[in-house]
Amino acid sequence: MKKIFLSALFASVILIGCSDAYDIEQAGYVTEETDAFKTADDIGKGIRYVYSLFPAEQEIAFDSYFTDELGVGVGNAGQGVNDGSYTFILLAGNDNATAMWGRYYGVVNRLNRILVRIDELLLEQDADETALKVQKANAHALRAYCHYKLFAYFTPDYTDPNGLSVIKFDFKQTDDYSRHESRATVAEIVEFIEEDIETAKKLVENPDGTPGPLDPGGQMAGSGYASAEMMDAILVKMYSMLQTPDAYNKLEEAFNRIKNVRSIADPGTYLSMFGQSASSADFNEGIFKIDRVSTDGANTQFGVASAWYPTQVGTAPYMEIGRSLYNELDKLDPSQQGEPYHDFELNSDGSLVINPQTGKPIIINTYDRYDVRYTISVLTGSIVDPNYASLSQEAYRSNDVLYVGKYDGTAIQNRPLAASIWMFRYTDMLLALAEKRAFEGDLAGVESIIKEIRINRNLNMDGTALSMPTDFSTQQAAFARILEERRVEFAFEGQRYLDMKRLGVRAGSPGFVRDPQDCASTNACSLEPTSTKLTMPIPRTEMVSNPNMVQNPGY
Repeated sequence: MKKIFLSALFASVILIGCSDAYDIEQAGYVTEETDAFKTADDIGKGIRYVYSLFPAEQEIAFDSYFTDELGVGVGNAGQGVNDGSYTFILLAGNDNATAMWGRYYGVVNRLNRILVRIDELLLEQDADETALKVQKANAHALRAYCHYKLFAYFTPDYTDPNGLSVIKFDFKQTDDYSRHESRATVAEIVEFIEEDIETAKKLVENPDGTPGPLDPGGQMAGSGYASAEMMDAILVKMYSMLQTPDAYNKLEEAFNRIKNVRSIADPGTYLSMFGQSASSADFNEGIFKIDRVSTDGANTQFGVASAWYPTQVGTAPYMEIGRSLYNELDKLDPSQQGEPYHDFELNSDGSLVINPQTGKPIIINTYDRYDVRYTISVLTGSIVDPNYASLSQEAYRSNDVLYVGKYDGTAIQNRPLAASIWMFRYTDMLLALAEKRAFEGDLAGVESIIKEIRINRNLNMDGTALSMPTDFSTQQAAFARILEERRVEFAFEGQRYLDMKRLGVRAGSPGFVRDPQDCASTNACSLEPTSTKLTMPIPRTEMVSNPNMVQNPGY
């Protein structure tokens, strides 16, 4: 099936085309768009299905294993170690790179076919023009999102406009098996994303020029679907990668549009965003989430928390919070730094008393933590040993058990490890603005933004017990503070890998650094920010099938 670039479309069938299993007809027959999409409502159903195909769980799993977010868990039997995910092994045949390339291009393939069908329907005499234009706007917005994701992961150098990026996929696939696409330049992909967003906005623009909703009849409302703010968030993230004065000015323009309708969450709201209400409720902090429901297919068969747990959150984890990340979360509350999360009931020999009904240690006291990012990231019941560094490897695994708490998997019925996933939040945009301030040398502006975030993550919002970093003395220090803040704010949200790629060198960061206890058995202790592994390889299947494809450096 080499209709444009073979591997992407093949992967779209194998990895995400679950409906193909029941849409197949006899050999020689193909279900045409004219049969599947006869009305605007049909188009809407097709677009709503596309949302379920985004590989958000895979992105988070890759990000957490490959960076310094995780450590080997008490229940690990080789997960992440045997396949190289945890040991910084990234080759052209990597499953994560192949899946993300194939899934995002597979989604674009579907969107392009839908766009062609929409244009056909618009020519019909009784066309519901308003509804079709809204659906067309959704398709353009989602196509921009897919290309932004591909751009982020597979572009070696964001700052070189003439450098290679990814394939620009803006047409319906054909049956021309001799057609092979080449990689577009950075400038070409940026322009294409901008054009898709501009097109989407104009399709639903109000007569007075204000943004209109991408919401046909209330069927696609909320942060689980495309919106003007979601498209501006794409622009903010993309412009932060380009790192030019013009791009940063455009970043602030897009940020200001978001600021008109979104704001930072207070501590209580932040806690709610990752709990049971996250799959159904909307929050002003939230801009765009991948909404998961119990009827979703392959993406949520196991759910985001299955990256760390076998069957249930808080039980025999494959992976735990990496000690280097935990130590950063621990610093957020100076009054409790170095203290255990809980006091546990002990036997006379000093061992933990285990509740026979739950199989877990009995907690007799929990210490207050003011910064809710600690509370949401570190699951209740975690065993924190302040003297972990002096333990043997065996004792470390059993006496220092740090359960991942974010996305605790309780939100979706019959899917104990599944949860809806935030892809864009207001605080992400706020820290992107801080990057612009640091670029301009406005160091006080960076400090002000980080203080605003810390106040809104502190249970005492008057500033009592507020912890603040102190060094904003140079541009490099400002970038370092931003990178540090992003680490604790977006832990286990799939951000760390791309954050290091974009900010690591400018922040003077050593890169991904694991605690010695977390790398004693693998010797995979660090990866510098200049590593070519901070760009994903073009999948081997694409290289084999497409003679015009050029591999990324280092692979």
